[in-house]
Amino acid sequence: MKNDPTSNMIIVDGLDAQSRSADTYFTDVIDHALAPSSLFHISCGIWASSFVATLQWSDASGSGFIDEADTTAGNDVSETLTEAGEANLDCPNPRGRYSRTKVVIGGTCEFSVANISGKKRTVDQG
Repeated sequence: MKNDPTSNMIIVDGLDAQSRSADTYFTDVIDHALAPSSLFHISCGIWASSFVATLQWSDASGSGFIDEADTTAGNDVSETLTEAGEANLDCPNPRGRYSRTKVVIGGTCEFSVANISGKKRTVDQG
């Protein structure tokens, strides 16, 4: 865990950088009682076939996670990578006490997800 003193945001490796085979992976959970907003930064260095990251929320820490389905709160729903690269899942207005990211890959990929959390941020809902 790192703390950015200029923004007072906390940066945690949700899924550390490594090669993973086709499967479903979950990041560490963000407790929004301690961090009112969060962002999940996804970095994929080697891409195989499919890569979908979905924001999930729950009111219970270890169970009951639901895929985010509504963008009216300003939260991102999911990101699909079609090649190696980076993406963000932004969660400025959590729907539950806890958030995490579910990553589903269809082949061997090398990737990481960093959880960046802290004070409430505003979102332009354009």
